[in-house]
Amino acid sequence: MDANRIQVIDDQGQELEFDVLFTFEGEDGKKYVLYFDPEEESPQVYSSSYDDEGNLYPVETPEEWDMIEEVFNSFVAQDEEDSDECEECYEGDHDCCHEKEHDCCCHKNEG
Repeated sequence: MDANRIQVIDDQGQELEFDVLFTFEGEDGKKYVLYFDPEEESPQVYSSSYDDEGNLYPVETPEEWDMIEEVFNSFVAQDEEDSDECEECYEGDHDCCHEKEHDCCCHKNEG
């Protein structure tokens, strides 16, 4: 599986390409990927489990969905927190917050 892109076969047998939002490993060692269609105006986030060869499998249980939702919500909360920090930095007339690689001056002293 490419680190940034993923190919998914839909119900009609068509191969679709998605961007990977992130991957993570559950407490049981099972691997998950969250992905989306970057061409959609308001993209929906999808999730699948995957193996070491990159084969995708459907999420099977409500407990898995709950765990995935919790991880996703933590990801979104962290992303919003990072965004808020850069807005504060930018309000202080620090143009560095808008550099391509998001090397915001607010984060330069972080690990």
